[in-house]
Amino acid sequence: MGLYLSESSLSLSLSVSHLSPQIQWLFLSPPDPFSFPSFSSSLFPSPSLRSATPRSGVRPIIPFDEFGFTHTGRLELNVSGIDVSDPNADLSKVGFFLCTRDAWMHVLQQLEDGEVTCALLSDLVKPIFTFSNLKKNGDSFSTVFIETDADQFALVFANCVGNQPKVSMDVRSAMYNLDGKSQRRDYLCAGKTILPRVYFLLSLGYFFLAGLWISVLYKKLLTVFRIHFFMLAILILKALNLLIQSYWMCYFFVFCSQKVLK
Repeated sequence: MGLYLSESSLSLSLSVSHLSPQIQWLFLSPPDPFSFPSFSSSLFPSPSLRSATPRSGVRPIIPFDEFGFTHTGRLELNVSGIDVSDPNADLSKVGFFLCTRDAWMHVLQQLEDGEVTCALLSDLVKPIFTFSNLKKNGDSFSTVFIETDADQFALVFANCVGNQPKVSMDVRSAMYNLDGKSQRRDYLCAGKTILPRVYFLLSLGYFFLAGLWISVLYKKLLTVFRIHFFMLAILILKALNLLIQSYWMCYFFVFCSQKVLK
């Protein structure tokens, strides 16, 4: 659940090459109107960018990605170039919503029991925007959704119209939490903000062990074998890996607010 930024061109069916493995299986599986990706605490262990490429075809449910919100969560959603192939379609059944895994299981039950005809109409999801709210002859909208429930949510697009009209649009979205004191945007999921510091401290620990091992090798130079240099290389590579991960996450945490949704 790392940082979530997305710029997408969408026609109800997406290329999966840039999506995470946890999300890809939904697109590669046989068509199922109410399939949903499994939620996992291991999703997005580090900050990542997401993009998608339009492809022909129709799917009634398309998950974009998931993010761990705190009580100060925000979702910014900008959609433009909206085009619905059927001008008479019921647009109240086309739109975006947020949903947790637990809630989705109950939504599936509601659909099976006939309590609702569309996931967007369920009282268990959090509608972000339905196309029925578009301005007359409008083809774009921009909204900011405030999420106060701390949980893992997925941003999902739904098209529940019976004849499944083709919908195409350009989507730009950002999910983040606000820092309690500075109100600064935090694009790392809840509980992940501390990771850059942890990785940096661990890298220092490995560098210290590498330095210690170098001193041992220097003192025992006559009895050193290749395996000992191999052990040194492992320590250095691990330290560098942690340092790069720390820098990568810090970079997005510090600089992304200057680059998105301007």
